[in-house]
Amino acid sequence: MIKEIEESKKARFGSSPDLAMTASHKNLIPEEVYEDLPELLKEICLEFQGRERDIILLSCVGVISGCMSNVYGIYDSRNYSPNLYVFIIAPPASGKGVMEWSKILVEPIHEKIKEESKRKIAEYRNSENNEGVNEPKFQIKVVPGNTSASKLYTHLENAEDDLIIFESEADSLSNMLKQDWGNFSDLLRKAFHHETVSISRSTEDRFFEIKKPKISMILSGTPNQVRPLIESKENGLFSRFIYYSFEEAGGWKDVSPTASRISYDKLMDEKSKEIKELYEKLKKQNSVEVRMTKKQWDYFQERMSLANSIIQETGKDDFIPVVKRLGLIAFRLICLFTVLEKQEELVEGDVIFYAEDKTVKAAMRIIKILLDHSLSVFDQFEKNAVSMTMQERDLLSKLPDEFKRSRGLEIAQKVGIPERTFDEILKKWNDKILEKISHGTYKKVKRK
Repeated sequence: MIKEIEESKKARFGSSPDLAMTASHKNLIPEEVYEDLPELLKEICLEFQGRERDIILLSCVGVISGCMSNVYGIYDSRNYSPNLYVFIIAPPASGKGVMEWSKILVEPIHEKIKEESKRKIAEYRNSENNEGVNEPKFQIKVVPGNTSASKLYTHLENAEDDLIIFESEADSLSNMLKQDWGNFSDLLRKAFHHETVSISRSTEDRFFEIKKPKISMILSGTPNQVRPLIESKENGLFSRFIYYSFEEAGGWKDVSPTASRISYDKLMDEKSKEIKELYEKLKKQNSVEVRMTKKQWDYFQERMSLANSIIQETGKDDFIPVVKRLGLIAFRLICLFTVLEKQEELVEGDVIFYAEDKTVKAAMRIIKILLDHSLSVFDQFEKNAVSMTMQERDLLSKLPDEFKRSRGLEIAQKVGIPERTFDEILKKWNDKILEKISHGTYKKVKRK
């Protein structure tokens, strides 16, 4: 079982020795997460390595989050479906294109919905007995990133359940973000919380509302190409995304076919059949509610509260909305993992699943890494910002206003930072966060 909160309070959020690297936004998702994933995700991720493995995991959960009809959990007294917004940000030729494989997971669902919709429309148009019957609406599951805001509203109105926006081509994404940005932003912000969206079309003299909209989104691009989104910090859209950002270019890898390497096409095609089967099961359910135990909620609350406190204590108040929404994102990951883990237990009617301890831990470990990725992206477009990881902010919050290097090192080692790394931090913070007032003595000059 999850350890009691009294024991977990011995270590601050992000302070464990396995997070000792200061540039932890460059770290990979911990191995323990992959060991505790549901089998379907574990089997996919097993065939990828390093950075690509992280990207395929996050893009797959983004896609699958849009295939969880009738699944919900109660968070902050509101019902939430598992829908996620995922953004992979990296330079060209860096390996982020691996996310394209995740799209295969939803293709059978998309094709079935699209072809069934075409068939119904054709039957209607070929029928001579349609008086008083409206023509069926054209439906799809996956929406390309270059769709206009107006067209997206239409697809959402016509959809029976969730929509998935998937775009791995940065140029298409840039065009989407430039056009009619205000309407896109409003729709995406409201859909994240399933809030009613409405649109009035004067050309058609029509007003319509979409209640409880559900959108999942998987995007990739370079920092400059996604500037409109990143600069949306003020209106809240920025805080609704999972960010996975890295700067290093991808190295050369072995591309030759070998006996030990599986075809990604074959792998994802097999898994897409499993996702389609699960999707069709969930469509037949009245509801599937995911719950957590009191002890799990305590574990969750303590960690998210601590992350929130570290950000506040280090003067990064404008990042608080990101922390708060990462809490909701963590809960959505828990819901998604739980349904994948327990899908064989689905029965007709209303179903309640309780999350496993390992599932809650896996989600929180992912969030720990994503906090640093979000901080990194957040700071890229902030003037004079000194980029700090959560671990560094934890250290800063514990350091006294004035301290000697020996005392600072003692505190750093308690949060898992080795001596060499601590000295690198002192150099990075010099004249920005700290002032060196004498040999081996430092004083805080400002908080960021």
